[in-house]
Amino acid sequence: MSSYFVCFACCLPVRGHTRSILCDVQQGTFLFIPNVLVDILEMSRERTVDDIKAHYGHEHDARIDEYLAFLVEKNQGFFTQTPQRFPPLDLDWRNPRLVTNCLVDFDTASTHDLVDLNQQLSQLACESLELRFFHPLSLETLTQHLDAFRDSTLRSISVVVGHHPSLQLEALEVLLVLHKRVKHLTIHSCPERDEHHHIDLSTDLIYTTEAVTSEACCGNVSSQLFRCNILSFTEARSFNSCLNRKVGIDTRGRIKNCPSMRRSFGDTRSTRLASVVGHEDFQRAWKTTKDQVLVCQDCEFRYICQDCRAYLQDPEQPLSKPARCRYNPYEARWE
Repeated sequence: MSSYFVCFACCLPVRGHTRSILCDVQQGTFLFIPNVLVDILEMSRERTVDDIKAHYGHEHDARIDEYLAFLVEKNQGFFTQTPQRFPPLDLDWRNPRLVTNCLVDFDTASTHDLVDLNQQLSQLACESLELRFFHPLSLETLTQHLDAFRDSTLRSISVVVGHHPSLQLEALEVLLVLHKRVKHLTIHSCPERDEHHHIDLSTDLIYTTEAVTSEACCGNVSSQLFRCNILSFTEARSFNSCLNRKVGIDTRGRIKNCPSMRRSFGDTRSTRLASVVGHEDFQRAWKTTKDQVLVCQDCEFRYICQDCRAYLQDPEQPLSKPARCRYNPYEARWE
């Protein structure tokens, strides 16, 4: 009796124009595979290996065996007589929170009330927060800003802050112990070093010479930013991988989908976040998926890549490819 080939439920193929990938959302990795192998895997859900070989013609038997042996070797699948015992994953993305993440920008003239912001985000049950300071902060001032979030529903905080002589490794290690919600701390515009320190299993401290001087630093698309996990993958299939459930506050306190975007929905001094994030116009940006974006819809990386709707290749076309993406899916190369 011919057997069936079944991919592990966590191994999900994504077809591109020139090539495809097989995403292992459990291990957080992916493999490049030819497009024809995606066709084979789709048929293997209902057809035996012998049936698939007959479909393609027996002159291709050796190549099909080679493909399937490769997947077994890479621990992506297995042969079985009972494929019905191994159902696929439910790939619907669900989250009870109206807002999952918030991005707040600061310059030297910003006057954000972080205590009030923390209360509003806690009322919305927001999970994560990123604070971007485009200028240097002393250790004392940085500590004061973080103290506003001591009592919070936030599960993680990322901080990007300009270099200051007081932001030395030993002092920041103490700060990160006191503020366990801070999972990522990046010191930008450092004069002479690029360093990456793992403070513990979930906390990173980075020194970089790169300057982050405005919201224009955002929108970069890079393979280093790929996220291959079940939450990111399923969200990207149904929602925008950057803007979904996000609220942004720019340096002047204007509420936006992202601080880099033009349209604002009020000011934090006079408008409550809860009244904005529930609005249909605000949520419209959440629903632009990579399957709708030009060029991205043909890219094999579309479900593990971050989108950007603020900086577009063609500003007059809302569904244009991100301006800062240098990947060409039609030639399968980074330009």
